[in-house]
Amino acid sequence: MNCDTMKSQGFPYVDGELPAALRDEMEAHFAECDSCRHVVEQELAFRDAYVVRLRPDPTPPHLRDRINHFLTGLVEQRARTRRRWYKPWLFMTSAIMLLAIGVVGGMQLAAVLERGNTLDEVVEASLDQHQKLGRGQLPPDIVGLSPRAAEERFRKRVDFKVSLPDMKKPNLTLVGARISRLANAEVAAIDYKLDHDHVSLFIMPGEAYNQLGLSEKPRFRVMKRRGFDVVIWRHQSTGYTLVSEIGVRACHVCHAPNATFEGASLESFLRL
Repeated sequence: MNCDTMKSQGFPYVDGELPAALRDEMEAHFAECDSCRHVVEQELAFRDAYVVRLRPDPTPPHLRDRINHFLTGLVEQRARTRRRWYKPWLFMTSAIMLLAIGVVGGMQLAAVLERGNTLDEVVEASLDQHQKLGRGQLPPDIVGLSPRAAEERFRKRVDFKVSLPDMKKPNLTLVGARISRLANAEVAAIDYKLDHDHVSLFIMPGEAYNQLGLSEKPRFRVMKRRGFDVVIWRHQSTGYTLVSEIGVRACHVCHAPNATFEGASLESFLRL
């Protein structure tokens, strides 16, 4: 197995269409080739984020049965009466029923698309602001304060609760904070330094988090985008987005290194 063969078989692999022997060869190649593995991971992430989520829901069985029963009754009545004028009315009624189903399905699909766009906008905006915070292009207006004092400052300026982690570690510094916006939502943007690396934490109100359309499980939504690690989660009524380039170690801003979730370590639970 070489890289050229992998590229020609990448999509069948992602779609689960390869025979077992060829699939095993592909996975053995991924274990040795970081470039090919990264390409496939991106395709799988894209499929999970868009293809699976945007697949339209099937027509509910009870609605399909009612439509079939209704159309069957119309056909039987036509057979009894054999009236010529009945045929156009049957077609018109069927068309109206199908149009109604299409409208409902279209509304559901539009809602999913809107949620997908909002999630993507939040991720992209958080990446851009993370880089600007690290470069000093987005200067903080809350500096030199403890986490509790910074919370009090935010309490006077935003209408949602801002709770900052208070992890007392010698290698963790609260550089500064400010009010910002992600996808038209007002958020608290916090700039940390863990050792020599910048980590950004964005705190959003529950209403804005709900617009992302994320399910309760998994508890943490983990993504890689443009070389950055993004973790999104909710705690009580508040949403959080953590951005860094240092993988799971960035989570030490909010959680102790020995923290466990559902019986698993932080590293294995997130799999960054």
